[in-house]
Amino acid sequence: MRGFERASIVAVLAAAVVGCASSGTTTNGPAKPRTDPNLITAAEIDSQPFRDAYDVVQRLRPSWYTQKSGTSTARRMGTSSSNSDIGAGLVVYLDNSRLGEVDALHQLTPNSIQSLQFLDAAAATAMLPGIGTSVISGAIVVRSRRGF
Repeated sequence: MRGFERASIVAVLAAAVVGCASSGTTTNGPAKPRTDPNLITAAEIDSQPFRDAYDVVQRLRPSWYTQKSGTSTARRMGTSSSNSDIGAGLVVYLDNSRLGEVDALHQLTPNSIQSLQFLDAAAATAMLPGIGTSVISGAIVVRSRRGF
């Protein structure tokens, strides 16, 4: 009888594993591709109407405006965690040139943008020119579409 019990357990476990395997579809249709939380692509931008680049980030990745690189940075900048500090300490780069603070995103039209990428403070300081010893909470790097 032990052989029968063992075979039954194996069969039940195999059925459970097969039943749990994902087929790539959901009850609502095909699974959506996962998006990078630190990148907004041209396809995402073209998928719906936006007023400007600020609106793109606000609607697709609002967490970029509220991320802080740590309590000590927030304190040194004199910021708090309230909503009035949206984008505090963020810098914006356009094609590797510093454009300004987060409000500079209002100047950019969505159809001129190839991608937007969020970099935390450490990555931004290491990768972007002109930050030096400035205290920032991160950067939004905008890559423009050619011809704009």
